[in-house]
Amino acid sequence: MSFKNLNLINPIVRAATEAGCPMPTELQTRIIPQILNGKDILCCIPRGTERLTSFTMPILQALKKNNPDHNDTRVLVLTPTKETALQIEENFEIYTKYLPLSQLSVYEGISNGTQLSSLRRRLDVLVATPGKLLELDDQRHISLSKVEVLIIDDMEIILQNNSHELKRLIGKLPVKRQNILFSAVISPEVSTFADKIFDDGMEIKKTTVYSAVS
Repeated sequence: MSFKNLNLINPIVRAATEAGCPMPTELQTRIIPQILNGKDILCCIPRGTERLTSFTMPILQALKKNNPDHNDTRVLVLTPTKETALQIEENFEIYTKYLPLSQLSVYEGISNGTQLSSLRRRLDVLVATPGKLLELDDQRHISLSKVEVLIIDDMEIILQNNSHELKRLIGKLPVKRQNILFSAVISPEVSTFADKIFDDGMEIKKTTVYSAVS
């Protein structure tokens, strides 16, 4: 099976092929169609390229398909550290090679002044650490009221280290949105959080089995 069989558009398939990923993995054949269909997803998979591309490709296609009339952030990706933010940013850069989409990463240790101009225009993808994003929101440099998709990477780490910030951020997002959560383990805390924010969610593990989240 190729990525074209998953109904991904040519610019994304071409970028994947050039990046050395001409064929989807077994997990990607299950998760990409669900994301394209707008499903809420809780995916249990270790950190790595497979995880990143599993959400990057379908999200970029969704962004390309729809073009709402507003100038706010469309996709928010939360990640625990600067290092993981840079990895996600690099992955989006690879797959937007043939797509004119805008993105920005914000994290601790970077000056707000260098990013304010970018935050004032529409961002297709914003990658952020929870603490830095709250700082920008508290200073009214950003609006999260039009976010269409929330992606949380390393869910278990964020819940352990940034649970208070995460709860505050969730409260600033629109109720109607797609939620995509990735975690190396499905702990009781991760499952409980997913249950609270999912409308009609699905749990996918890196095995041949997946089941609905109750």
